[in-house]
Amino acid sequence: MSKQNKWVFLYGGQGAQVQGMGLDFARAYPEESFYNNFYCTEDELEFLLDPDFEHLDETRYVQLALTVYSLTITEVLRNAGIEADAALGLSAGEFPALALAGVYSEQAVLEIIRQRADLMARRMEQRRQDGCDDGMLVVLGLEEAELKKQLVNYPDLSMANKNSETQMAVSGRIVELELLEQDVLNAGAKRAVFLEVEGAYHSKVFAADVPVLREVLLEQEAREAKIDLPLNIIGEPAPTADTAKENTALYADLMSRQMANPTRLDDCFTHLLEQGYTNFIEIAPKAVLTPLLRRRDRSLNLHHIADLESFETFKDHTLVSQRN
Repeated sequence: MSKQNKWVFLYGGQGAQVQGMGLDFARAYPEESFYNNFYCTEDELEFLLDPDFEHLDETRYVQLALTVYSLTITEVLRNAGIEADAALGLSAGEFPALALAGVYSEQAVLEIIRQRADLMARRMEQRRQDGCDDGMLVVLGLEEAELKKQLVNYPDLSMANKNSETQMAVSGRIVELELLEQDVLNAGAKRAVFLEVEGAYHSKVFAADVPVLREVLLEQEAREAKIDLPLNIIGEPAPTADTAKENTALYADLMSRQMANPTRLDDCFTHLLEQGYTNFIEIAPKAVLTPLLRRRDRSLNLHHIADLESFETFKDHTLVSQRN
């Protein structure tokens, strides 16, 4: 089958959430849903399914919420006969992509994401107690080489995300990001925008937690990906390992370092487009990845599943197209 007839599933990370997300799927598809006592505790289900839960934006809660949501919709899609031939997730969204690719089981991914979220939440709480006010600054209109040149003067700041050739995010203390903001504007950036985030994601702030997360990952067997899966930290699929033990160690290394290093989303897009994929489904309450892809190539077949209504519309359209 031509890759032009194959699907890529995309998973958004923190920032793509909305309160009550997944509740409609949990009610409509109880058999496929991960919103149950087998996968989640009663306390988790209480906040996962509460449309009025006020703390969903906090790392401690949102990473699990997005993962359960993503796994559920993936299962619903597969049971509807819509299979993925490639996958890509951003940051925390990379974990449901790993489950889809068969690298980790769904249960393993949920356990990993719980511990990852807890590590990050505790680190950010400690930073606040230490008087560090951390954040992220998105720089628009500068290429990576020029941004890195500006960052030489700020060794405590980290490039956190490369979303496109000229859209990147920097993480660190806000007092330094405010200084960088003026520097990048003087260097030719079109805009520099502060994000409303809890902390300095994908930065050296979390470097001390990488070995801890690596040990968590080593407890879960990792298998070779069954589908095309470019990884955030390297912008391409993981190299092939010779044994199961080596594969487990490889993914433990890559996925623990991802927490404290830049996500190279633009390079992942490049890999998928160079492989000839043209059909993409973003599984997230808010679309983040498909708008970036649309800017790269307006001819791509891009879809976004945000809720039950958009899923039903997509399913009906896709099944009709397949019959024709």
